[in-house]
Amino acid sequence: MTFDTNQLAFYYPMLVLGAAGFIILALGIKRLRSIVYATIAMAAFVVAFILLLMEWYNILPYVASEGMVFNGFGFYFALLFLVASGFITYPALKNIAARSEIFYAMLLFVSVGMIVAAFSYNLITLFISFEAVSIGTYIIAGFHKTKRTLESATKYFFTGTVATAFIIFGLSYFYLSTGTFSLLGHIAVSSTPDMLIALAFLTIGFGFKMAIFPMHQWAIDTYDGTENSVSSFLSTGSKLVAFVIMLKVFIAGFAGLDTYVYVFFAILAVATMTYANISALSQNNLKRLLAYSSVAQAGYLILVLAVVGYAPGTQAADYAIAAGMLYSLVYIFMKGGAFLTMNIIRKDSPSVDDISGLGRKSPGLALAFSIILLSLAGIPLTGGFLAKFFLFLSLVQGGLWWLAVVAILNSAISVFYYFRIMMFMYWRDSKEDSSFDLSVSNRIPVYFSALVVVALFFTFSLFFTILPFAGGVFGGL
Repeated sequence: MTFDTNQLAFYYPMLVLGAAGFIILALGIKRLRSIVYATIAMAAFVVAFILLLMEWYNILPYVASEGMVFNGFGFYFALLFLVASGFITYPALKNIAARSEIFYAMLLFVSVGMIVAAFSYNLITLFISFEAVSIGTYIIAGFHKTKRTLESATKYFFTGTVATAFIIFGLSYFYLSTGTFSLLGHIAVSSTPDMLIALAFLTIGFGFKMAIFPMHQWAIDTYDGTENSVSSFLSTGSKLVAFVIMLKVFIAGFAGLDTYVYVFFAILAVATMTYANISALSQNNLKRLLAYSSVAQAGYLILVLAVVGYAPGTQAADYAIAAGMLYSLVYIFMKGGAFLTMNIIRKDSPSVDDISGLGRKSPGLALAFSIILLSLAGIPLTGGFLAKFFLFLSLVQGGLWWLAVVAILNSAISVFYYFRIMMFMYWRDSKEDSSFDLSVSNRIPVYFSALVVVALFFTFSLFFTILPFAGGVFGGL
């Protein structure tokens, strides 16, 4: 493999992250304080972020011979992945004690895999990078070694293994039908049995990874059982990697089977949104409620695939992809912030009742959490509203009025269980045995998330800035 100077420059951010991971492991011999490892990891994320921005703005988009495409679409998601990883770096300190260097090194290595996935348009490279992310998150999920976390990590591991098997079968049938693993250029796609089987297997495999109904149950148990910062990362960074790969595979790889893609994902989106929102209505366990909410959010995200499948090559398709890109940004802070808010409750498995009285004990924190919940529901003056507005607009533009109505009704259903949490915060007295950990380290991530979510509502032009990059999903420049 040979690199020219320009091509090698695109790999510098990944080299920084990998080097930082090995440095942290080496320093682990001296058993330094956890905050040292966290600071090194955060510095690596910041440097990698800056290097990516510099490459994006200073060098023309570049196609490498190995199926790596460095275009605006890839850069955007690579930056988001760094944000998702960096977002939990310091909050994870709360419950990490022994061998924290392993946790942070693994987080850095996972981030390398995420960036590779953002730029790759070769199915083998995508598969390897995605499995690198999966294996790393298996370790992170069970890192705390309590009975709950180990049980959750075990469920996550076995489900992930099954999903991997489906993906491998799907890739095999894809190759049998097309004779290539590349998603670049013209792919001779037809509705042959091999290609339809590939579509079905890959939908199931990535459906598990993204927690789409009915392949979602592992996510409910895993998000509930893992440590809060890990739940935050699994529900944001890990899920968004699956989303990006699905966009590339099902939009670029199955461009000749648009009708099938539309039917598959329209059905899955409706089922996922409806099941998850209705299930959340009856949940009393707060983390499981947020987990069902995360499944519902996955249903909104895959609406992008339904629109592109129904109206390929149209303005509606570009709007849908750009809306998915904007939604991904907002999603990191509203869903990640929601799970990190659980750090204030001194219970491993908090109930909705355990949040009672927060409005009196910490009005500012209750307000910040309320803003995050309102954003998840898609209420105006939040980034969640703006993302859903453009997503639902793309449905209408594409002629999918019925799907837009279903999505809006599901958003309305979600308001009930989000407002239920807010009701407990403001209108219920705290339990006698309740105890909140209102330390600064727990409050800052929640305040920051709420601030970003509100700020994103006022960046209306951001969508139109992202829009030109939507076509990059095909590997274009």
